[in-house]
Amino acid sequence: MNQFYRALHMPPKRLLRKVMGEKEVYTIAVRPRPTAEGTEPLPALDGGPYTLLPGREGWWFADPLLYRRGGKRWLYAEAMDVATGKSRIEVCELRDDGTIDGWRTALEEDCSLAFPMVFDWNGSIWMLPETGNDHSLRLYRCTQFPAKWELVQRFATDEALCDAILVDRRAEALTILCSETKPDNQLYVRYRRYTLRHAVQEAAMPLAEGDAVPPAPQGPFELVPDEAYNLQHRDFDLVSRNAGPLFMLGEQIIHPTQVSTGADYGVYLQFLARRGSSEIPLCAALPRGLEITGLDPADIIGVHTYCRDEVLEVLDARSLPRLPKAPAAEQG
Repeated sequence: MNQFYRALHMPPKRLLRKVMGEKEVYTIAVRPRPTAEGTEPLPALDGGPYTLLPGREGWWFADPLLYRRGGKRWLYAEAMDVATGKSRIEVCELRDDGTIDGWRTALEEDCSLAFPMVFDWNGSIWMLPETGNDHSLRLYRCTQFPAKWELVQRFATDEALCDAILVDRRAEALTILCSETKPDNQLYVRYRRYTLRHAVQEAAMPLAEGDAVPPAPQGPFELVPDEAYNLQHRDFDLVSRNAGPLFMLGEQIIHPTQVSTGADYGVYLQFLARRGSSEIPLCAALPRGLEITGLDPADIIGVHTYCRDEVLEVLDARSLPRLPKAPAAEQG
């Protein structure tokens, strides 16, 4: 994205703070899932403050996604090395009281990794992390839980895809919903839907002289675009980006999405209720409505990922922490 354009449209106070050396960071926060009688409120509808999870000097953490196994809850997230600008996937156990057992590396590659969608399928544990700047979608299988993974297949794509979630899971195939970023302005996105299925090996047919040999499958799976769906979603906009996996709210399927503006990425969350092939907006979670213990509300400038289970909910917050004031010079 054109950084000059973004600076030109940035709120003046924020621009001044950035010019003075303050830097945007992402942090992950957690709270008990609200359980008010007769309702099940979303983050936009009260429920108490979030608590920051501990991070690490020189790194920031974003894209928190939950996975349960063996009676424990595991938190996978993007970990960004501020010095290099490259990110990897890290994991920790997240207990019911909101404490963690310490971050460890789960997956690191030659490209940046983010949005680690971890799921069960046909007796194995899989991950679909974001690798959009590599113009690929990569499928990993866990070989030693929770932190050893092997690359099963890399699907090269013409598009830069991000934030993949599952919208259907059957033994024979997965339906995956991603977003494609616009090449000349990554704030603009559009949905792309694919079927991931076992590769079909065509039956061998006798070849006439001069016939080309048909290409063999490039791996155990194939990624098939849903052409009809993608044609319906051919326009780019500022809202067609996943903010986390689908979840149930009563009998409704809720789709969390993130909303950007023409000059700023991941500003707030929007929650949509699925109605057949359509989605109806329910509510939004704005930065100014979030209470995160340890963050000055005035410093929170964005929230763009949300995930929950039966006990906890997690999100990430983008903030612009204030630099500590320099000590006053002593009078001689």
